[in-house]
Amino acid sequence: MMTYQEFKILHSETISYFQLIESDLKWIYSLMHKGDIDENYDSLDKRNLGFVIRELKELDFSSGTPFISKNDYNFLNQMREKRNYWCHQAYIDFIYIHNFEYSSEFQKVCSKLKRDHDHIEVVQRNVEKAKLNANKVFSRS
Repeated sequence: MMTYQEFKILHSETISYFQLIESDLKWIYSLMHKGDIDENYDSLDKRNLGFVIRELKELDFSSGTPFISKNDYNFLNQMREKRNYWCHQAYIDFIYIHNFEYSSEFQKVCSKLKRDHDHIEVVQRNVEKAKLNANKVFSRS
């Protein structure tokens, strides 16, 4: 049984993975796209994750040897929904229940968090590796 304190830590860590993935995807796009890398990155500042994924996928597959697989792009699109849930809905699903820590609703959200956290942690590491690989291939001075 997960405590509320443990939940908050795992939730925070999960959100950090989402943020790192989004940033790394922007860097991969910025490295692959023609032009100044920093300007490319800055141009994505106000763009949402869906836009970045679509643009990166198109650019990535045009190279002939994509850094990210088609299946991973499909997961990245699904990931947006998970991120939205953890950012905008998760607490609402249990926080207003009296003694929520002992509720089945809270434990259900905890189980979902553990699964999503563990999965997104692996995805974050893989996207970071793809970013480092893209940096080696596309880095410009």
